[in-house]
Amino acid sequence: MRISRGGFALREHAIVRIHTNSGLTGLGEGIGNASQIISSLNNFVGISALDFSVSSSDAWKRHWFQNPTYFEQLGTVAAAVSAVEMAMWDAFAKHLDQPCYRVLGGSGPVSLTAYASDIYWQENIEAIQREASRIASLGYKAIKAHLGVLPPREESRRVRALREALGDDIDLMIDLNCGYNLREAKEAIGRWHEYQLFWLEEPLLPEHNHLISNLKSSANGVPIAVGENTFSAADFAQLAVNQSVDVLMPDVGRVGGISSLRDIAAVGQSLGRLVSPHNFSSGILLAATAHVMGSSHNMTLVEVDTSGNAIYDELLDVGWRLGDGELVVSDAPGLGVVLPEAVIQRDCVSSKVIGE
Repeated sequence: MRISRGGFALREHAIVRIHTNSGLTGLGEGIGNASQIISSLNNFVGISALDFSVSSSDAWKRHWFQNPTYFEQLGTVAAAVSAVEMAMWDAFAKHLDQPCYRVLGGSGPVSLTAYASDIYWQENIEAIQREASRIASLGYKAIKAHLGVLPPREESRRVRALREALGDDIDLMIDLNCGYNLREAKEAIGRWHEYQLFWLEEPLLPEHNHLISNLKSSANGVPIAVGENTFSAADFAQLAVNQSVDVLMPDVGRVGGISSLRDIAAVGQSLGRLVSPHNFSSGILLAATAHVMGSSHNMTLVEVDTSGNAIYDELLDVGWRLGDGELVVSDAPGLGVVLPEAVIQRDCVSSKVIGE
């Protein structure tokens, strides 16, 4: 899977399973460097979680994000805290015998419009076109491609080829994965806006997000989407207000978990910004994202990985349906996810039990 800044040949997932004294379990997932997240969980984050009830997720987050002398609000620790928070919501909703979206205030049934995030950079442009046609044949009306390996002039051939393969009736997003500088991003928009991009995602490095307002002034109407490398509701508010970001893309496995994603949706609504969560990992992250979206009025377009390279279907409990560009959310209690023993035996590379 090649993107602008490199890519990877192996997918790794940092998954947490909590056990309550009453016999319930909950699953969560942290997004980032899986080995580092697991190290944080094993050595300090997971240990401190043993002192909390699954009904006290807000207190759990304050314990890590507000109480320490040295704040731990970003990066690996935030991802580890998010994983535990997610698992707490899963177990708490099971305790209430309700799907998580109902506990969050939503009403069912929940059906979400999905877009496919599964076109990666290839040298062979015809191969990219074939991949685009394959995904479109699955019924998706919005598809995202990861480009930016080459300069904008050369990548124009791929953007044009994608638009030709998809036609005018399918929305096309381009994700640069923070691969361009400001000048290159401006050039990309100037060359690509004729292909009617639904949005241009993560054009700049996170530390250069203060330049997005400059980029936006020459965006030719192309919406800018940013957020998978942003960690707090306050930071998302700054993106919306100061940098004129059109689409906020928080990741529930990084921002502090389920209640934080809901907070960011409220920020987006108050500032008139669309919220479309970043969601690229296992079925656990998909489920958590979908449940929050199902309880919100300001989130749309659930991101779906159609590559077959993630543990998706095997972790989804009964009731989930994905087809023709729609995701139907399960009504099973909690997040509606499972961790089969067969998956653990086949895929687990390291594990630790905390609290025995």
